[in-house]
Amino acid sequence: MRFCGMCGRPLGAPAEERERRRVSVVFVDLTGFSSLTHGLDPEETRDLADEVLTEVASVVEDYDGYVDAFRGDGLMAVFGAPRSHPDDPYRAVVAAEASLRAIERVGAAKGVDLQGRAGVTTGVVIAGAIGSGRVREYTVMGSVVNLASRLEHAAGAGEVWTAEETYQATRHRLTYEKVSEVRLPAFPNVTEAYRLHASEHRDPDPYARVRFVGRARELDALAAWHRGVRRTKRTRVAWLVGEAGSGKTRLLQEFAAGLDPATTVVWLHARNGDASLWTELAAQVFGLREADDVRARAATVQQALAQLLPGEARWHRLVLESLDLVPEVPWKRLERRAVDRTLLAWRDVLVAIAHRRVGVASLALFVESDRFDADLEAFVECLTGVQAPMLVVRTSRGRDLPPGADALTIAPLSITESLELLDQVADPVFRVAMRSLVHQVGGVPASVFELGRALSITQDTHFSGSLTSLLQTRLDMLEPAARRLLALAALTGERTWEGLLAAFAGDVRHGLRTLRGSDLLVRQSTSRLSGQTEYGFRSELLRHAVLQMTPFSERPMLHLHIATWLEQHAPLALSELTAEHFEKGGAADAAYAYYLTAAAEADADEDEARADRLYQRLLALDVAPLLRAEGLLAYAQATLLRGDRRLALAQLDRADQTLARCEREACSQLLETTRRLRAEALALIEPLPASDRLAGGEDASADAEAARA
Repeated sequence: MRFCGMCGRPLGAPAEERERRRVSVVFVDLTGFSSLTHGLDPEETRDLADEVLTEVASVVEDYDGYVDAFRGDGLMAVFGAPRSHPDDPYRAVVAAEASLRAIERVGAAKGVDLQGRAGVTTGVVIAGAIGSGRVREYTVMGSVVNLASRLEHAAGAGEVWTAEETYQATRHRLTYEKVSEVRLPAFPNVTEAYRLHASEHRDPDPYARVRFVGRARELDALAAWHRGVRRTKRTRVAWLVGEAGSGKTRLLQEFAAGLDPATTVVWLHARNGDASLWTELAAQVFGLREADDVRARAATVQQALAQLLPGEARWHRLVLESLDLVPEVPWKRLERRAVDRTLLAWRDVLVAIAHRRVGVASLALFVESDRFDADLEAFVECLTGVQAPMLVVRTSRGRDLPPGADALTIAPLSITESLELLDQVADPVFRVAMRSLVHQVGGVPASVFELGRALSITQDTHFSGSLTSLLQTRLDMLEPAARRLLALAALTGERTWEGLLAAFAGDVRHGLRTLRGSDLLVRQSTSRLSGQTEYGFRSELLRHAVLQMTPFSERPMLHLHIATWLEQHAPLALSELTAEHFEKGGAADAAYAYYLTAAAEADADEDEARADRLYQRLLALDVAPLLRAEGLLAYAQATLLRGDRRLALAQLDRADQTLARCEREACSQLLETTRRLRAEALALIEPLPASDRLAGGEDASADAEAARA
């Protein structure tokens, strides 16, 4: 069998891995739902809850969050897992607020007073699949989840409450009111929360006025597409691909701003709630305004249609019906077709607009839809292949492209471009920090903006948390295999070796090419191990971020595997590193031997400071008393060879105390060694301090020379 007979998983496929992630958790719940639905039939209650939660889940997905679970009349959502964004805390809070407004809209449509409440927290969780067999689901676990639930229960109707870390991460863009004397079950240390102040006029893009930077290649490609549709007079549907925050919308805005006046620009988006695709389209092509009454709106549309589609009365009626400007008239049986005639009518409207001017006329349609919208998909499909100079550009994160799609992928900004962008949003006082950190955010504009925000926050804890989120976002762009390879490299240390990685992951050539191409790992010109290619992280900050994502429970076994590989390939050259991995893996006895070897090497190199540090680490290990006594005696002997009598006697005293807890027969030889070393220490005359030599003049110097002899 190539597949499991129980769950269908391909045999031999790796299980889902768990990892530590910094996320924002959202709990949304309906308030007073039980009393509101009292007396309703169970099916009616279920249908109402289902409709409300479907709307809330749709809102979460609009902000690219992950719906983790439905809980009665509420749900739990996660931002930052399984994929991250540089502004996950902000997305979480704004999505929570939008969810409460969606609940109210559903209630208003049904004539009932529906309200919700929400709690949002940010912090580190364990993320991954749990369960066994056929029941395995991706979820997150940790105190952050429980705290979000407690905040949601404490919030009032229509309120969003956040905890401290979420507040710190979003206070530069959102307005809050502090709530004091908060009491949350199981969280006695949390005594304050922050209530969000809703804002209908919040700027969705605080950096809209920032000067556009880079993207010359992408602008040239879009311009070439536009010239092509003008030349061929045929519609082209293409995709602009980039991760969240890569600047797809801003790129299209910049491209649209450079188009000549003969080109009509139209924007379409996936719909929220009861929003109409045709209303959005009519507002742009006919200039309809919400403030106008129905009669004025109908007159405006009729006048435009008379010019665009003269003699097409049926098309006029369909367009007006789609905008609710005239009563809908059912089609006769003979007029029914498999294709929705409304789609065809609106298609011909756009075709007419594209042909409206002779020569260079054209139409650019930009479609932004990160979630599925059946009407929008059908309309774009209807435009495909039409004989008209129309350029249709769709945005995507690259996970929903049809086979053979005509696509342009946005490249990361260069370091120079990132710094130019960062200069516009961060205080110049952070210029030095900018240069060292901008390398780590991968040239994603949204990450560069968030780095500017992080640099503006003075508290170190919040700064490191924000930066961890930024680096986590960059790591999420990697394939799972490359990310696992990077995690193993991070556990190894500042340097790692291709042979070590291959011992765990098999053929790692493709993964290493990916990591080198992403400027995460750098191949070193020399290697401390003969015959092994050595790699290093671009920065220790990046390695720390990778380590933060590796679960603590998985680390000991990995450390033991690394130590075993090092033991086989570099027993002496990297004895300290081998000892560290054995220690972290819980093998104290093995770590003891390698710390002792490393300390002896440091003594031989006359590096006393390093030797002392290694002996101290050796003596801190949880080993048997006899082994600990041997280490103390080795340390005492090393200090005697340096001529340090006081330090030697101190170690011998500790050795005596340790041996006193051992059986006499088992430690007789060590007791004899202790007596011999103590006699040597007492016979040793230490050199006089420099101050005494200066005070004693020539006689003191002579005495010191005699003592040394």
